[in-house]
Amino acid sequence: MSNDLDMKNNDANISDLIGSPIASMTAGPFSRRRLLAGAGVLGAALVAAACGSDTKTATSSTTASTTGSTTGATTASTTAATTAGTTAGTTMDTTTATSGATDTTGAAADGGATDAKIAQLAAGLEVLAVGTYKAALDAATAGSLGTVPPAVATFVQTAMDQHQQQLDAWNKVLTGAGAEAVTEPNATLKPTVDAAFAKVTDVAGAATLALMLEQIASATYQSALPVITDKDAILLAGSIQIIDAQHAAVLLFVLGQYPVPDTFAPLDKAVAA
Repeated sequence: MSNDLDMKNNDANISDLIGSPIASMTAGPFSRRRLLAGAGVLGAALVAAACGSDTKTATSSTTASTTGSTTGATTASTTAATTAGTTAGTTMDTTTATSGATDTTGAAADGGATDAKIAQLAAGLEVLAVGTYKAALDAATAGSLGTVPPAVATFVQTAMDQHQQQLDAWNKVLTGAGAEAVTEPNATLKPTVDAAFAKVTDVAGAATLALMLEQIASATYQSALPVITDKDAILLAGSIQIIDAQHAAVLLFVLGQYPVPDTFAPLDKAVAA
């Protein structure tokens, strides 16, 4: 009797300490049947725990594998898309830049051709001016123009020399660009000038003809300035234009007219390139 109570007390202590499911095994008198039953429950619990652990491991592995695959695929896809976008953008930028360079080259070529035409035109006008002043000086020396005031003779000689220097400057521009120097007068104006000079019999007539040439040259340079693209050619044309305008002012004074009749430089006498 005492032994049975001791065993019951021991079972109660074990149950309190361990708890279910082992507690159910130790809740009654200790026996072989209860031991086997308890062992069966414990085994089942261990198996369930093991299976749960395996399932969690498998699930974790599967999740990790899936996540890794998805992340890898996404990263690869994003990288590929980014690379493709970058490549496309770079290609587009390169194409645009190349196209822009081509357009710039074309514009520069067109500008160079225009500058060359203007330089040839200017040189032809200078040849004509030098020849006309030379003819007037020869006529004055031969006495064909009557009495020539010394100041007028000095002006004719000075103007001729200045036009020669201007011609040399334009020919330097042309030969420097690989073109030929201009030695012939402007073909469009020469017949008109020759016809007018044939009628000159005095200083006033010679001055009128020279004035026409100076006004044509000044207006031509003035109209060419916005078109010329080369900086040095712009400076050259501008520096010559003002000198030709001064020549015109002197000739107007010689003819008894006001030297500076215009508020703005007229362009109506300009010759096109």
